[in-house]
Amino acid sequence: MSEDQKIRNRWIVVIGAIMIQLALGTIYSWGTVTVFVSPYLNAAKELTVYVFGVGLLSFAVTMIFAGSLQQKYGPRNVAILGGILIGIGLISSAFMTTFIGLLITYGIIFGVGIGFGYVCPIAAAGKWFPDKKGFINGIAVAGFGAGAFIFNFVIKALANPTGLSDKAPNFVNVISPNIPIMFIVLGIIYIILVIGGAMALSNPPTGWTPAGWESPVPSEESGISGLEFERSQTVKLPQFWMFWAAFALSAISGLMVIGSYSAFAKTEVAPSVFSYVIGTSDFVLIGSLAALFNGLGRIVWGKMADIITYKKAMLLMFLTQAVLLFIYFTTNFNEIYFLIITCAIFFCFGGNFSLFPTATSDLFGSKNLGPNYGIVFTAYGIAGFIGAVGVNLLVTIFGSYLVLFIVMGIMSLGSAALAYLIKPPRNK
Repeated sequence: MSEDQKIRNRWIVVIGAIMIQLALGTIYSWGTVTVFVSPYLNAAKELTVYVFGVGLLSFAVTMIFAGSLQQKYGPRNVAILGGILIGIGLISSAFMTTFIGLLITYGIIFGVGIGFGYVCPIAAAGKWFPDKKGFINGIAVAGFGAGAFIFNFVIKALANPTGLSDKAPNFVNVISPNIPIMFIVLGIIYIILVIGGAMALSNPPTGWTPAGWESPVPSEESGISGLEFERSQTVKLPQFWMFWAAFALSAISGLMVIGSYSAFAKTEVAPSVFSYVIGTSDFVLIGSLAALFNGLGRIVWGKMADIITYKKAMLLMFLTQAVLLFIYFTTNFNEIYFLIITCAIFFCFGGNFSLFPTATSDLFGSKNLGPNYGIVFTAYGIAGFIGAVGVNLLVTIFGSYLVLFIVMGIMSLGSAALAYLIKPPRNK
């Protein structure tokens, strides 16, 4: 195979990565799923949100093992395993009629499948594109952010094809026969996407680099260490824990918005003050547009990392996110303003998933990106569970969304401070 063919063929890995991530990103469609599943199970949304939280936690914990397994057995094989588990989780959900049953199938099994599938395209694509890591990481995970945009509408069409209002007295009777079919159809689609995409994954030949590309010079300014760390070495570095904390704080901030924006929008500030009255169908649209910006943010911030270094891109993203969160409470006065700021927050949130794998590679080396990013990603697992289940509790504790958003803004500033202080390791 010629060098030109290798360079041209490396884009096939990116296509496979997008296919996989489109299916995996549907975990963010839970806001749409729960509209139908909660009444179907006769369970409160405050309870079913634990399905989403457990799914995110299972996803992140599995990444610890998946990163090492894909390095040992290859990204294709581990991604296929992920696709099989995702299919089992979704199709099994069709037969669940209790909250606990769905927690196991859609929460744990589906989440574990996502964990096995997620790291494989990132690790493979990163090895094929050392010359544009940020941009390719962004594209590789953009499907994860945008997958909810497509499948929010697919889920709604399968569960509620007539568009019946969830306030209608016969809503549960009408949708109940559709829920098992919805899970089975989604399971089949996800299996095809993940296993089909996995067939495109491969690692480049040992020592291969793109023609004409030279490895960047390690420096404190670029944030590149130029060293290769095993996972056991990485977790002993102070840089790792600062990095981990920055990811956790930023992810909690974004996930809190994902978990609260619709409830916040329907909240009355005071009897004399304007409050939203937005139907469920509008929130499907708002959530889908926000999901698109989530996906777009992954690409744009990843590209920014290639242009200005991951460290400067992180600082810019975290500071922007902080400002948006500080002013988010003011969006309660205008629906268009609310939509714009919500999409902007999702845009920043998406950047975490291209900037952190890029930074992991630059700080700790590309050779062990899979295992190292797998352990870094546990920060998102903790953040995901807190973000999914903690919103109502925190709003009750703080007494209003205003304090919640201010706290999240401060957390984003904390991420910015940590990113500023992190310096590349100088020795093992």
